[in-house]
Amino acid sequence: MKIRHLVHSCLLVETAGRRLLVDPGGFSADAVRGLGAEELSSLDTVVITHQHPDHVDPALLGEVLAAASDAEVIAEPETARVLTATGGAGEGSGGPLVAQERVIPLAAGEAHRFTPVGDRPPLRLEAVGGRHAIIHPDIPRIGNCGIVLSAGDGPRLGITGDSLEPVPEFHGIDVLAFAVTAPWSKMSETIEFLRAVGPRLALPVHDAVASDLGRPIYLRQATNLAPEGTEVRDWPEDGVVEVAGS
Repeated sequence: MKIRHLVHSCLLVETAGRRLLVDPGGFSADAVRGLGAEELSSLDTVVITHQHPDHVDPALLGEVLAAASDAEVIAEPETARVLTATGGAGEGSGGPLVAQERVIPLAAGEAHRFTPVGDRPPLRLEAVGGRHAIIHPDIPRIGNCGIVLSAGDGPRLGITGDSLEPVPEFHGIDVLAFAVTAPWSKMSETIEFLRAVGPRLALPVHDAVASDLGRPIYLRQATNLAPEGTEVRDWPEDGVVEVAGS
């Protein structure tokens, strides 16, 4: 499994012969466009955990899907409705951002099984959780589905989206991309989440909201206070982490 961090919460995941782009939001626009048309054209799927613009930028998504003409979109159900609604492409547009037939809504507790590629085991994507973390009691909560990717006996990857809910599916997972900081969280909540789920490897995302000076503070505390058996690892300079099967 190869995981590439494309700024904030956007990840390019290559596993089981499939290539998935997760949460292409506004902070990640330059990094995603920097992949180039050829690399984008080979995407199988775009996965969206929730509808906030730092996780899905409409203009960027339109560009990605134009380049990846065969790619489908798997999205949290509320997000799927936004993407396929009339006028979803933005002000002045009469059509949806994404055609209905190209979008697969996936609610918490549901799973999508990809067709196997060659002799590789089939990739399975499971949606977990269901609600965004509380930002403020006066702000209505929206849907948020974390995901778990697995194929055969290979490593399992969890991605939280905007939630620190310690759902059972994340407990003891091989790799977990977790929100290291957010406007809706505090450091103690992040650390208690890591302690509750105990991933083998924890990778920090949702970090574009922190300054270059502030980000190391959150990462250092998450690293120092993580539970025994959990490695919190920062992304290397090229943003790529490869994880072998157990």
